[in-house]
Amino acid sequence: MPELALAVPALIPLVAVELAKTVRWRVLFGQGRPSFATCLRALVAGQTANALSPVRAGDALQVGIITAQGAPLGAATGALAGTKAIDTVCLGAIALAVAGTSAFSRAGVGIAAGLMVLAAAAVLALRGRGLRRRLEENRIARKLRLASLMDVAEALREPRVLWTVFLTTGTVWLAGLAANGVLLAAVGLPVDLHLAARIIVAGYLVGLFPSPPAQLGTFEAAITVALTSAGVPLQEALAVAVSLHVCQFVKLGVLLAVSFALTMRRATWAAWARWPARSA
Repeated sequence: MPELALAVPALIPLVAVELAKTVRWRVLFGQGRPSFATCLRALVAGQTANALSPVRAGDALQVGIITAQGAPLGAATGALAGTKAIDTVCLGAIALAVAGTSAFSRAGVGIAAGLMVLAAAAVLALRGRGLRRRLEENRIARKLRLASLMDVAEALREPRVLWTVFLTTGTVWLAGLAANGVLLAAVGLPVDLHLAARIIVAGYLVGLFPSPPAQLGTFEAAITVALTSAGVPLQEALAVAVSLHVCQFVKLGVLLAVSFALTMRRATWAAWARWPARSA
């Protein structure tokens, strides 16, 4: 079983993933974007709904909360779809890198395949306007939100938005890999990039299918299969899966506390700002 003292630090990169997602979502709103605290509160609510409900309605709840706070519906939906499209491309690159490494037993082949996916996505975003209608009509492309890459490309014409999206996307995936590496070390396994990537791919893919509430059992099974198929002993693989699932629930609690603290601070500052007016 994992050493809890070693597993707890995985919360730091896991929280960093969600904070980076919040910043990225917010910056893609364009002009009149909501506050960071408002975006974080909506994101936490959406992720909590996805984590606890067998029906993944978190995206709709996330957009609903942010629009209830005054954000434009079109901007909220477009920005969220854009972030999902970016993450789909990154996940595809990592999955292909994992598959290439496993098939050819050479990391270089897998990495090259992953980079090809990223390059193809960049070309699609910048030069694929003529393909938009076909992407929107294709069921798989529509589910993956690939047409949203064109909308993201428009927003990325602003240098500050471009760099923010680039840095936050890098943080999302590198911090996710780092968290998995911490958990691998916690059960006594080597901190292996290939294994960490397998965990990420399995964790995202299991979320695409109907699951019991809180993904109990299905999440652990997906991670365990991903690791044991790479030669990890069953006991260690299951320990990593359980530890990661527990850390994800604790992460939601931490994010909820951060969101509450930011909201209270904002309310306090607003009250102080109105104080002179009431005194006068």
